[in-house]
Amino acid sequence: MPLVESNTLSRRQLAELLAEARARTVLLVSPVSDESMSAQPDPAVNSVIYELQEIVRFEQQWLAEASGDSSGGAAVQCRSYDEWFDAMVEVRERALERLDSVYDQTSVPSVEHRCRLVLEHEYRRGEAILETLQLHPEYRAPRRTALPRGRRLADPGIMARFPGGTLPVGLDPDAPAWPDEEPAHQTRVDPFWIDLVPVTNGDFITFMAAGGYMTADFWSPDGLDWVRANQVRMPRHWFWDEGAWWTRWMDRAMPLDLTCPASCISRYEAEAFARFVGKRLPTEVEWEAAASWDPETQERRHYPWGGMPPSLNVANVDQLAFATAEVGAFPGNLSPVGCYGMIGDLWEWTAGNVLRGGSWATRPGAARVTARKPAAPSARHLFSGFRCAHDA
Repeated sequence: MPLVESNTLSRRQLAELLAEARARTVLLVSPVSDESMSAQPDPAVNSVIYELQEIVRFEQQWLAEASGDSSGGAAVQCRSYDEWFDAMVEVRERALERLDSVYDQTSVPSVEHRCRLVLEHEYRRGEAILETLQLHPEYRAPRRTALPRGRRLADPGIMARFPGGTLPVGLDPDAPAWPDEEPAHQTRVDPFWIDLVPVTNGDFITFMAAGGYMTADFWSPDGLDWVRANQVRMPRHWFWDEGAWWTRWMDRAMPLDLTCPASCISRYEAEAFARFVGKRLPTEVEWEAAASWDPETQERRHYPWGGMPPSLNVANVDQLAFATAEVGAFPGNLSPVGCYGMIGDLWEWTAGNVLRGGSWATRPGAARVTARKPAAPSARHLFSGFRCAHDA
């Protein structure tokens, strides 16, 4: 589970990171049939072959081109996995040649910076591939990780109070950057309350049982139009069978675990639930403050639990579980104010069209408290959940 640290890496280290990222991509797509490779199962997602093409195109543009011109790149057109594999090998050979100049400080941006961008791009495309494959029920997921059992951390709806203050948010100047992330800056945060744990399947069933999808008062005007036009009555990938709720992760259908976080939820649904319980969604700044700022020491953490990079010791990340864990399965995954699971399992909706944190499908090298994932409020193809907030 590689991390791209902020210190200077050697040519060998960069080459190993590139090789590991590509090996993971190949592992994820190797069970995909030729037919599914080019299929677009939903307008919200791209085909797997498109995502693979973009991985190679981006590496060609940012790392393999001898001219160093990052303004564009020749289109990589592949009709099959074999064609993609041949193109990928050719581009990778040229990319490795560019690594020979990793210590050349005259290149702007540096070769190492370009390599970091290529790595994070592949990590993110890998998650996008899994979003597409979740819509292919025949996909045989290459599971490698067994998740621990959960434990009770708090009663449903229990919240932590953030005391407010002026604090830093945004990406540290010396950290690997991604275009969606905001630069570091100081901001004033008013006091607020935020849920200790994400909303679970059991919580969401309460909303459904109370007629949540049918009660107009819980929905924004746009959300109400959406839920009526699409006749939405349950989260995506839920279904009722033999007197019980079930859900599906990739090729596995299973009885709904009430202690797992509610997943593949749109922002409209998250907002409606929040109104149902008399709360709201947190703003981006509130979410990041609760995830990273320690009010007692007045210090900022790199990750909710501290300075140790993400791993399966602290969070459900890195893809190979292919599902969410029960809440409390990683008891060390706590922020300074006591919020559980703000990285791992599911991205979390905020009050804008942005999700924060990272999911089970996020590689450790792309998971951090500053990570942002823009999305339409109706999106339900994402590995997304939420927690609620309200004013202090």
